Amino acid sequence: MAPRGAAALKDALACIDRDELVELTRDLIRIPSVVRPGDPASTEAAVARHVEQWLGKHGLDLEVQEVAPGRPNVVAWLGESGNGPSLLLEGHTDVVTEGNPAEWTHAPFGAELVDGRIYGRGAADMKSGLAAAMVAAVAIKRSAAALNGRLVVGALVDEEGDMLGVKHLCTTAIGRGLSAAIICEPEQNELCLEQRGVVWARVAIHGRMAHGAMPEAGVNPITALASLLHEVPGLERRLRKLCRRSPHLRPPTVTPTIVRAPLQGVEQSNVIPSGARAILDVRLTPGPDEATVALEIDAACRAAMARCPGSTISWEAVNGFRLATRVERNEPLVRAMVAGVRQATGRRAVFGGVPGSTDGTILRMELGIPIVTCGPGNRQIPHQADEYVEVDELVDAAKIYVASALNFLR
Repeated sequence: MAPRGAAALKDALACIDRDELVELTRDLIRIPSVVRPGDPASTEAAVARHVEQWLGKHGLDLEVQEVAPGRPNVVAWLGESGNGPSLLLEGHTDVVTEGNPAEWTHAPFGAELVDGRIYGRGAADMKSGLAAAMVAAVAIKRSAAALNGRLVVGALVDEEGDMLGVKHLCTTAIGRGLSAAIICEPEQNELCLEQRGVVWARVAIHGRMAHGAMPEAGVNPITALASLLHEVPGLERRLRKLCRRSPHLRPPTVTPTIVRAPLQGVEQSNVIPSGARAILDVRLTPGPDEATVALEIDAACRAAMARCPGSTISWEAVNGFRLATRVERNEPLVRAMVAGVRQATGRRAVFGGVPGSTDGTILRMELGIPIVTCGPGNRQIPHQADEYVEVDELVDAAKIYVASALNFLR
C-alpha cells in the first residue's frame, strides 16, 4: 500500500539527493539557452532536451510541445487527471544574455561551485528552481507516495521574452486541467502571494518635418515627446491612487526606457524629424483593470498633445497587459505551502512579493488559478554578472516543493 501522511512526507524528503540536485542544476547552467533572434541555434532546445531526457530516465510521463521552431515546452507529470486537483511546478528554460563575459569573475556558463554557491547565468533565474522542481517530482515518485490528483512539472520557453511557452500551455489539455501552480522563480524561498503587473506602452509621436533653422514650418515630435515625459510623474501618482498598497510590493512606477528620433533616414543636425517613439515601462500593484489603466495612459497622451498643437500621440501595449496578481492566505495552495515550509525546513513561512511579473501572471489571468511564487535565489541577483544560487537554499526549495505538493495533493 502506498504511504500516506507523515510517513509519505518523510519517505519523499529522504529521496532528495543533495548531490544529484547540485549536479542537475550545474548541468542545466552549462547549457547556454540565451535566445538570440536571427540565430536559429540559439534557443532553449538543448536545455529542453536535457530536461526531457532526465525526467524520462526517472520514469515520469511527459510530452514535448513545440511552441515555436526549436523552442519546445517539456511537460511531465505524476498521478492521474480527473482524480483530484492538479498542481504545477513551473520553471522556464530561457535565460537572459550574459553580457560582457569579461565582467564576470566566474565563467557565465561554467556553473562553478565555490563556497556553497553555484555561479552562472541562470543559476538563480531560474535553472536552480527548475532543477529543484524536477528533483522534487522524482523524489515523490521514488517514495511511491499516494497522490490524490496530478503533479505536473513544466519547463517552459520564452519567459524572458513574450511568454509564448506559458501562453501555449494554457491552450493545452494539461494546462486547462490545472488547479494551482507554484512558480519556482528566485524569491529566497519566500511565499510570494502578490506580484506586480506590467504594461509596456509603446508610444508613437507624429509631427511634421522641417528645417532646424525654421521650426515654425514644422511640428517637432521631440518637443511632444518631452511633454509626454513631463506627464509621467502625474501618471504615476494617479496609478498609485488606483492601486492597492502592499506591504510586499513597491508602489506602481512609470519609467521611460526607450526614446528614439528620427525613426527613418539618417540623423541630421539641421532636420526636425517627422516622428519619434518611446517605451514607458508601467509597473502595477493589484487593483485596477486593463481598461482603467489604459484610460490613464490615454489621459497622459492627450495632455502632452494639448501642449504641442499639430502633434499626434498614440500608444499600444507591447504583448498586451500583464496585470498584477494576488491570492489570499486562505487558499488551499497557500495553506499547503505554509505547512510545507515548516515541515521541510523547521522554520515559519516568510511572505513576500514579486517585484516583476512571471509566467504565473499568465496562468492567473488566463486560467484563473491561484499561484504562489517561491524559489531559491536572491531576488536582487538575476540578470547581473556573477549570478549565483546558494546550495542550501536550493536544497530547501526542493524540500518545500515536496512537502507542499504532498499537502496539496493529499
